[in-house]
Amino acid sequence: MQPSCFTHRTACNPLNSVETLTARVYPPALWGVQMLRRIFIDVESVPPPEERRSLIKPEIVHKLCRRGFSAPDADDGASVCTDEQFRRLALHAEYGRVLAIGLIVEHDWQVVRCGMLGRERPSGRFHLDERRTLRAFWRLLQDFNVGRDLIIGHNVLDFDLPFLYKRSRINRIHPSILLSFARYKSAPVYDTMREWAHWNPQAPLVSLDQLSDILGVGLSKLDGMNGGGVYDEYLAGNHDRVAAYCLRDVEIARAIYYRMVFPEGPEPQGLANSHE
Repeated sequence: MQPSCFTHRTACNPLNSVETLTARVYPPALWGVQMLRRIFIDVESVPPPEERRSLIKPEIVHKLCRRGFSAPDADDGASVCTDEQFRRLALHAEYGRVLAIGLIVEHDWQVVRCGMLGRERPSGRFHLDERRTLRAFWRLLQDFNVGRDLIIGHNVLDFDLPFLYKRSRINRIHPSILLSFARYKSAPVYDTMREWAHWNPQAPLVSLDQLSDILGVGLSKLDGMNGGGVYDEYLAGNHDRVAAYCLRDVEIARAIYYRMVFPEGPEPQGLANSHE
């Protein structure tokens, strides 16, 4: 299965040229200045290795995930994690692991990279070598300019980026940049979920799929799949399906960003036909 970002190209309207877009976003005084780089990301994670299940105390899992656990799940007398508890560890960097990082990179308004970190070439199978994946991600950000560039994603401030930083520390990988997690800011990290809520802590948090539907961006998640199914698909050997799911989420986040920041257009430029 070929992820759509490898094959789909958005038709470019001549009225939405790079020059037009530049004039809209940058005043004439800034023309000629190097333009920003946008890095759209989505992280897929899985639980710890199965052999570690017996070593993780259920009460520790309960403390990590207590908001989502029902009363029967919170049995402090249990000696082994239930399957549900074990799977929920995928969402917590203290025990979960980075399976893949989907990304689209734009430079000077053009897509220069579209692919997936965490897969072998040419088989396309996930290698689950976290250190290798994390090093590749931080290499990508080694020239990141916090005064100009952006990292963009949905819930990226509360999940993706903290997860990557924590897993880097656990794996003794030095991040190439220390990003600020300050709230109420749209740079250098643009979180579409928080921006849509206008940073209102009382506002309901809208999912990626919901926001895509609300804004009418014309993209939806892969049929029959959600984040909770990534681990099962991985175990079943459906690596292409996992990759397509992850990259579709990146595409949706990118389309949402353009609709929120440029409501009158232009649409995002076509994607590069590259596979990583």
